[in-house]
Amino acid sequence: MANVGSIATARGEQFTHAHVASLSRCNSGFYVLSGCDVHQAGTPGLSVVVDSGYISSGFATARKTVSGGTLTVATPDGSLPRMDVVYLDANGTPGIYAGTPTAISPSTETDFKKMASPSPGASIPNGVILALVYVGAGVTEILNASILDIASYGGFVAEAPTGTTTSGRVPQWSSTQKTLTTGLTVGTAANNLVQLDGNAKLPAVDGSQLTGRVFEIDFPFGNGQDVIENFQYHEVAVPINCKITRVDFWEIQRIAGAATAELYIHDLGAARGVAVDLFVIAADQSYYTESGLNIAVAQHRVIQITLGYTSTAKQVVVRLFCEAT
Repeated sequence: MANVGSIATARGEQFTHAHVASLSRCNSGFYVLSGCDVHQAGTPGLSVVVDSGYISSGFATARKTVSGGTLTVATPDGSLPRMDVVYLDANGTPGIYAGTPTAISPSTETDFKKMASPSPGASIPNGVILALVYVGAGVTEILNASILDIASYGGFVAEAPTGTTTSGRVPQWSSTQKTLTTGLTVGTAANNLVQLDGNAKLPAVDGSQLTGRVFEIDFPFGNGQDVIENFQYHEVAVPINCKITRVDFWEIQRIAGAATAELYIHDLGAARGVAVDLFVIAADQSYYTESGLNIAVAQHRVIQITLGYTSTAKQVVVRLFCEAT
């Protein structure tokens, strides 16, 4: 039988308590979303086939996948017919609920849809009702003509997850479950969602906890042709609050010879004050590096690098690594 989309009875046909139960359960969120057709087996016998599909098994729950399969019909009574009910439990597993063999009423009726009896059993198991199956007395096969679709159909209602939330995860729409799941992990690893910390800062590019942007400032000295004259100066004003975390100081042509550089931090237009730090390339080295610094620089303050004594260096660079705070 093909899905009809809603329960419909023709003039003279019986509207059984199974029809009523199908509609009532639909109002509680138990209904077919797609598929789940009930029909005769490819080789007819005492069985019916439930197609795969999806059902809703209560509001605010994920849709359930129905794998479908073949259901065996209980052995027919030799002299009396009965009305069975095909259903899906709350997990989407198909089942068949056998009715009680009863004499046909009215006795002359030949269309099972118009019979007052036999009728479906009074205790249809919980779940989604799919179809009625008329099991005639002594029959050896069930055909489509004996199957009546009484399923209720509806669309999926997506609702937010209920209950305890999962720490460190953000709800995400699941195209498989057709609902919101606990979703994506929050963190600093690949494919994670980024979350601001209590200071509204973004993660650093190295994945460390949220301190902000990392940037570098270069202070070049010399032309590469002549030995650098002693005591040259460069200044840069920083646009944001930050801290200096590392310094690299090197000679471009790797000429053996000593060089020193001093770091000053001062207000715009003010005297440079006392040196904050000193960096030295020894006579037998061509570079100097120091990490683990934590030198605070307020927004709009000026950083000055003074190149002090040089012996043979013709071109050097002082590079400061800064991290926004």
